[in-house]
Amino acid sequence: MKAAAIDLGTNAFRCLIRDIDSNNNNEMKFRHVVGLGKFLDKNNRLNLPNKYYNALDNIFNIIHQNYVKKIYVVGTSVFRDSINKNEILLDFKKRYHQKLNIISPGIEAELTSLGVNSLFVNPESDKIIVDIGGGSTEIIFMSQQKIINFYSLDLGVVRLYKKFNEINIFSFEKIKQIKNFVKKIIQESNISLNKIVKYQIVFNSGTSTTLAAISKNLKNYDSKIINQANLSITETYRMLNMLANKTAKQRLLLNGIEKGREEVIVYGIIILTTIMEYFSKLQFLVSDKGVLEGIFEKYIEI
Repeated sequence: MKAAAIDLGTNAFRCLIRDIDSNNNNEMKFRHVVGLGKFLDKNNRLNLPNKYYNALDNIFNIIHQNYVKKIYVVGTSVFRDSINKNEILLDFKKRYHQKLNIISPGIEAELTSLGVNSLFVNPESDKIIVDIGGGSTEIIFMSQQKIINFYSLDLGVVRLYKKFNEINIFSFEKIKQIKNFVKKIIQESNISLNKIVKYQIVFNSGTSTTLAAISKNLKNYDSKIINQANLSITETYRMLNMLANKTAKQRLLLNGIEKGREEVIVYGIIILTTIMEYFSKLQFLVSDKGVLEGIFEKYIEI
């Protein structure tokens, strides 16, 4: 039987289709960069654009073409923030005959950790998992495969884009201004390492997978190459400087940048490097696995 997990994020919509009866876990994974958070107005009303429906129509067309029998859909930060979420839920149910489950930051952290942990040979190792989204950033502390603490920060690539309104060349002063803002939010969150001493830091997000794809000069995205890629903060700073000095259109010419990511990638890298500095880490691992795989483990493959 085929099943599908759908993650509707503030920036990207993702879908994973898997044959849960197959021993080799035949699967199909794809995404659409929608930038839905840009359509949340100053009163927190979410005005659904055509690209929202176009992306969902495409997702559900592929699901129906693959004879998927079981579907689980989650929505994250942008839906949590919207004041008109109830009418959005009704509209979704009417159009697609599925329930859209708006999940809490805690459930989002749990699903992310389940997905990332499936990558590791030794999942019991201590780690900090960071998921930089469009509207929020989850920082998850794990020890012995258990979440011992998590933080949900009002930091995201779309949220920063709406605040600073820059998509092309970022001046040194603009980067410094954004970085100081990010640093202030992180510091005010009073993040404590608790009992974690020796740990890996793993980034699960479009920001980190894009960085890995650029680093590997990938013309075509390949999750097998991306997963567990190890990047240094030195190389990440180099990529930040290179991308900040290009226009959005120029960024799209680079291998590893997907359409829709070119406008917000600089914001994501600023969040990532500031978090690395906060934890005084020089290396990080990249995960392409997260909420989608977590949905299968928690809600589907049971």
